[in-house]
Amino acid sequence: MRSLILFLLLASALVYASPNTSAPHPVTYQVVINTPDRESEIVGVAVGQEVYGLAPDPTVPMLYTGIGPSSSTYRYVILDKNDNSIVHFEPFERPPIEHANSTFYETYGRPWNKLELPELPQLYKFEPKDPAASPLYEDGTIITLHFNVDEGQTQSMHENKYDKKSAKVNGTMTYISYNNVQQFHNVELKIGGHSSRRWAKVPYKIKIPQKSAPDGLYKRWSFKLRSEATDPTMMREMLYNDLLKSTGILAARGVYARFIKETIHQGEDNVTIGDLIQGDAGKGAYAANLGFIGDTADAYDDKVYKVKKAKTAEQKEAAMQPLIEFMQFIDSYDPEEAPENEDMLLEQWKPYIDAKQFIRQMALEWIGGNWDAVQYSGNNYAMYRHPSTGQYITIPMDFDYTFGNGLEEDQRNLMTGEWPEFTAGRKTHSFLWERIKAIPQFVKMYQDTLRDINTHVSNPENMFKRIDGLAYMLQRDVVWDRSLERFTDGLTRPWSAEDFLGSLEHGSGQQDEQIGLKEWISGKSESIMKMQDLAPSGPDGGLGVGFYPFKEEDLQKA
Repeated sequence: MRSLILFLLLASALVYASPNTSAPHPVTYQVVINTPDRESEIVGVAVGQEVYGLAPDPTVPMLYTGIGPSSSTYRYVILDKNDNSIVHFEPFERPPIEHANSTFYETYGRPWNKLELPELPQLYKFEPKDPAASPLYEDGTIITLHFNVDEGQTQSMHENKYDKKSAKVNGTMTYISYNNVQQFHNVELKIGGHSSRRWAKVPYKIKIPQKSAPDGLYKRWSFKLRSEATDPTMMREMLYNDLLKSTGILAARGVYARFIKETIHQGEDNVTIGDLIQGDAGKGAYAANLGFIGDTADAYDDKVYKVKKAKTAEQKEAAMQPLIEFMQFIDSYDPEEAPENEDMLLEQWKPYIDAKQFIRQMALEWIGGNWDAVQYSGNNYAMYRHPSTGQYITIPMDFDYTFGNGLEEDQRNLMTGEWPEFTAGRKTHSFLWERIKAIPQFVKMYQDTLRDINTHVSNPENMFKRIDGLAYMLQRDVVWDRSLERFTDGLTRPWSAEDFLGSLEHGSGQQDEQIGLKEWISGKSESIMKMQDLAPSGPDGGLGVGFYPFKEEDLQKA
């Protein structure tokens, strides 16, 4: 059997009370460690000048526990089994355990269990509450996932990573946070992503069987592990998530793990779930541009608009019909006849979408340079239809290509240019956005939103504090990650652990990595501060022939 170890960043904060037992007392020491050779090495804890042995937990992989006193500072050590000499030790001391009867589940070589990181201000509140809030997203923590799977099947999965049907295995997954351990059996682990499969460090998808694990992992059963193979900082996705949360936009949470299902209703029972349609520009014949081309679902590529959980043609048609009606509304809407009153305008769009929320999301795409999303690419989003209101909520997904990362052209123009230049000269990738930005009241709302977010959230003063906190949290795990041999052949970048802090300040020199993370934030913030009010604009190329890969007769309705 072979273990595959993956680390995730999760994010929010809990307070735990400990019994008042300040007098010297026995303490259960607990450490997660993957380095010992069980045949020749043992794990211990050095409390003061004495070393106490720790035994491997019989059910939890990589967890070692044992009893020691509470009298002094301590550190974890690795001993030679033959003569008990110290082979390796943590290069720091941990404070004595004065009140608790046990330590947290601590990680060897990491001097903290949970950090209090600077957070971004909450500019716009969720209405009525944050639907993705969960103990799973505790800020300032790094959790461990351990997979126990068949070695041969794992090797085959990675050798055949482009075969989406066979590139998967089943096994036991153990979740270890600093204060919680959970274990799940018959978990499906498979290689995920589309273009990201080209990289040696691949992303994964995880599916916990709901039948045998009715509570899931904090009421979550399906989620992703992001590889961050294209981002030397390993924090662009987290920062974009932070901005989405600060502006009250519903989105998948996390950096390495993103939960793409069960986040809308917090995993609660007896809740009616609306239809979820994923928009994808990389698998079908055209981008998920919300262009109207026909009255029935058959007119639309099901690889572009993928209806989740639709098992029959009837279910697919039923889910697609409201979206088709929305596309028809977009197609027939005349911006010149839009109400001048903002409230009346929002009310006009209300049956289909909360336009104010959508505009906030589009503002973040420009602020974060998110080019692999709605405006620029017609990609990486889902349309969730609320079962009560019938409104669509556009849920953004996948944020690795942000803040100047990944785009070989236009990087600096996207950082310093005017917002209409984001899609200028390109085929229309979002007919919804083209309609929105042709309406004067919505353009004013959009530009006001850009300034509002920049003033209160996305400016260097706020963002740099968050970045520096994340850098401190990540630095040891970046060293660990870059020391690992990759499971597959594929693209790699010559990043060393020493490049990590430098990549926050400046680009690597690669064609698609010309701009550092902090450099982007400073440049974009300055650009928005200088932004002039611009007039509404329609699509550069119109709405006709040339925007769809169909025959001309199929485009008469477009």
